[in-house]
Amino acid sequence: MVAWSQSPCHVPCGELAQGTERRAARDGRSDVKTHKAHAVGIDLGTTYSCLAYLNEHGEPVTLANQEGELATPSVVFFDEDQQVVVGTEALRNAIVRPDRFVQNSKRHIGDPSHCWTIDGQDYTPVDIASYVLRKLLTAAHEQMGAVERAVVTVPAQFSELQRRATIEAGHRAGLKQVDIINEPVAAALCYVLGTEGLGFTELADEQRILVYDLGGGTFDLSLVKYHQDEVCVVASSGDLHLGGIDWNAALERAICDRFLADFHADPREDSRSLQALSLEVETTKRSLSVRPRAALTVQHDTHRKTYQVQQQKFAN
Repeated sequence: MVAWSQSPCHVPCGELAQGTERRAARDGRSDVKTHKAHAVGIDLGTTYSCLAYLNEHGEPVTLANQEGELATPSVVFFDEDQQVVVGTEALRNAIVRPDRFVQNSKRHIGDPSHCWTIDGQDYTPVDIASYVLRKLLTAAHEQMGAVERAVVTVPAQFSELQRRATIEAGHRAGLKQVDIINEPVAAALCYVLGTEGLGFTELADEQRILVYDLGGGTFDLSLVKYHQDEVCVVASSGDLHLGGIDWNAALERAICDRFLADFHADPREDSRSLQALSLEVETTKRSLSVRPRAALTVQHDTHRKTYQVQQQKFAN
């Protein structure tokens, strides 16, 4: 049974869409770097994060990171020189030193007792989130100048403690002002942008949207209504521990069990083998979204085998 929670959340569209970038556009400044009042929107996800702004035409534009990627893996690697590596490069390093790698930290944000200890130093979920945010903000700074304000998305089911922790991460990353918006509301705003025009003109009739948001680590289902330049979450439900990484975990378990049966060797007993398999599983899952079958190669000890994963079996 789905339990729906009522939410009084009202978000005037104009407050978000007609912000500092739009004011800059009205002043005739068309180049990103010439904007004076820099505010951005950030999707801080369990598995991937991204940052966007409104250009001179009022259109949302996602900024690439320093590697040219529009989505940055929300992972952190601590190298032996005390350098913090975030994103794709962190994923590459994780295969060699999985003990220095942190992923899926969003699932623990708001839990002050959870931490990762590396070289005797404890890192909290807020620390990890701040590193990911800093990565995004650094790339934004290079393209548009200093960014001082941001709206960060969070699951509708996030508690007040989790929201405060997210805001704290933003401050640690260098932001002076951090506002929070529920992910379903952000999705509804995107829908309005795409269907009603970029000016957020007032709607004559009230409309309702069912927002289905299945992300890398969380799931939200929200009923959203918007009318006369205002968005409101009527009711919401979801699961903070259901997302793409759970599909990965299920496939990973199944493949490890088959490998164990074939070779009497378990990749789960070696952190490097398991980390390499995790990356293979993610690639395979993505392939199965568009193909009926995909190959998945497992290597552990002296054994190596490629399995064919069927989309139908994976879906079941």
